[in-house]
Amino acid sequence: MLSSLTISNFALIKKETIDFKSGFNCLLGQSGAGKSIIIDALSFCLGAKSDKSLIRSGENMMRVDAVFVDVGDEAKQILADLELDYDGELIISRTLSADGKSSLKVNGFPFPAKSLKSLTEVLADFCGQHDSVGLLNANNHLSILDKFIGKEVETLKEKVVALLEKRREIDKQIASLGGDESERERTKELLNFQIKEIEDANLVAGEEEELRSRFSFISSAERIFEVLSECLLKLDEQNPSVTGALHEVKSSLSEFSDFKEIDACRERIENCYYEVKDVVDTLDEVKRNTDFDPKELERIDARLDLIKSLSRKYGRTVEAILEYLQKIKAQLEALENGEETLSKLGKQRAEVEGELKNVCQELSKVRKAGAKEFEALIMAELGELEMKGTHFKVNFEECEPNKSGADDVKFMFSANLGQDVKDLHKTASGGELSRLLLAFKNVMSGKDRVQTIIFDEIDSGISGRTAGKLAEKLSNISKFTQIICITHTPVVASRAKEFILVEKKVSDGNTISTARALEGEEIVLEIARLIDGAKEVSQTAIDHAKKLLNEA
Repeated sequence: MLSSLTISNFALIKKETIDFKSGFNCLLGQSGAGKSIIIDALSFCLGAKSDKSLIRSGENMMRVDAVFVDVGDEAKQILADLELDYDGELIISRTLSADGKSSLKVNGFPFPAKSLKSLTEVLADFCGQHDSVGLLNANNHLSILDKFIGKEVETLKEKVVALLEKRREIDKQIASLGGDESERERTKELLNFQIKEIEDANLVAGEEEELRSRFSFISSAERIFEVLSECLLKLDEQNPSVTGALHEVKSSLSEFSDFKEIDACRERIENCYYEVKDVVDTLDEVKRNTDFDPKELERIDARLDLIKSLSRKYGRTVEAILEYLQKIKAQLEALENGEETLSKLGKQRAEVEGELKNVCQELSKVRKAGAKEFEALIMAELGELEMKGTHFKVNFEECEPNKSGADDVKFMFSANLGQDVKDLHKTASGGELSRLLLAFKNVMSGKDRVQTIIFDEIDSGISGRTAGKLAEKLSNISKFTQIICITHTPVVASRAKEFILVEKKVSDGNTISTARALEGEEIVLEIARLIDGAKEVSQTAIDHAKKLLNEA
C-alpha cells in the first residue's frame, strides 16, 4: 500500500509530505484547492507522461517520492529480477527539470523506464471519471474474468502454455525434417537440383584465384611477349649483351686470381653472370609459352561466370560452395532416412493437439461457469447502484488456441430493459461507466492484484440513495484494498477512516496548496461543509455530519 507521498515544486504544491493509512483515505477540500494535483503527482511518479508546465512557477525542477510498504509478491519478483533489494519499503522517486531532463529511481537506484509500468500496475490503480475507459477495451475483458475466477483458470492456462510450447517444439522438429509429405518432396526436389548444379560444375578449391591469374596473364600476353623479347635481346642476344659483357669481364679478371681483392670481384661477377643466365632462361621459357589464345580466354571467362553464379546462391567462395554441398547432401540423406521419425512426430503432434483441445475446452467450461457467477454479481451491484433496468452479459467466441486458451471474451451491456445487449463501448454512457467501474471493483475486491486504488471523483453526478450505495461499495472495497478517494459527496466521505484536508493559501504573494491530516471535530466540520457547501456551516449540517460518521 502507499505509505507516504512527498511532493516538491509540483504545480501549486511547494513541499508537502502526505501520510496514508490502510483502508479508506479521503481527500477533502474546496474545488480548486489542489486535491487533483496530489493525484496527478502520484500518477507522474508512477509513470504518467511528464509535463514541464507542471513545474512550480520560478522553480527549475519538480520531484515526487512515493513510499510503498507491504508490497505483494509480484512487485517483489520484479525487483528481484532487476537485482534490487526490498527491505520492507519500496521507494519510487521521479524528477523532471525545466530543460526536459528526467530521472527515475527505485530504492535509490536508477530504474529502467520501460519496466516502470509493469511495477506500478501491481501497486496502484487509478479510477477517475475518465479511467473507466479501460472497461471499454475488449482486450482487458478476458483477464478481468480470469482474475475473478482465480487459481483454477491460472492452472489450466499454465497447461495450455506448456502444450503450446510442446507443439512448437514438435513443429520445429518436423520442419527440420522437411515438414509434411508434400513439403518434404518439394524440399528433396530442390536439394537434388542444388546438388546436381554444384557437382556438375566440378569445382576445385583454389581454382578461382588461379583462373583470375591466368585470365589476367592471357589478356596481357601480347605485351608480355614484346617486353620479354626486348629484355632477352639486351640481356643475351645482341652484341654486346649483358651476359657477354659479364663473361668477358669474368675471363679478364681470372688472370689476376693471385690478388685477393681482384679475385673476390671476379667471384662476384661470376655469380652475377650465372644469376643473369638463370633469369634469361626463365624469361625465355615464359616467352616461348606466351601465346594469345582467344578461345582459352573465353573458356576462362565462362568458368569465372559460372563460379560467380554459384557463389550468389550457395556461398561467397568456392570453398564455401563446397561446404554448402556437403551440408545439403547430409540434409537430403536425413530427409530420405527420416520417414519413420516424421511419422512418430506426426503422431505426437496429433496427441498434443488433442490434449490442447481438451484443456482449452475444460478452460472454457470453467470460464463460462465463472462468467455466470460474475454476471449475477455485477447485475446485483448495478441494481444496488440504481441501475435496475440494465443487463450485463459475458459473451464467448471460440478462437485459435493461444497462451490464454481458445476463448475470445467480450463484455456486453444494455442500459434499458428490453434492449438487446451490445458491446460495452457502444451503449454505456459516462455516468453508467462510472457505476459499472465501481461495480467491477467491488466484485473484484480481494481478487485484484493491486493494493491501492485511487478514486478521483467517481461519484460525480450521483446523489441521494445511489450515493449511499456507492459509499457502501467503497467501504467494502477498502476492507481488502487501500483506497485514496477525492469526493464532494458527504455520505461517501463519511465512510472514510482517514481524512486529509487540502487547502489553497497565499503566502508572500504566491499561491500554494497544502495538505494535512484531520482529527476529531475537524472531520465533522469538513463533512458539514460538504453538506452546506459554504465556509460558515450550520448546526444542522454539523449534526447531520455527526450522524453520517456515527452510521459509517
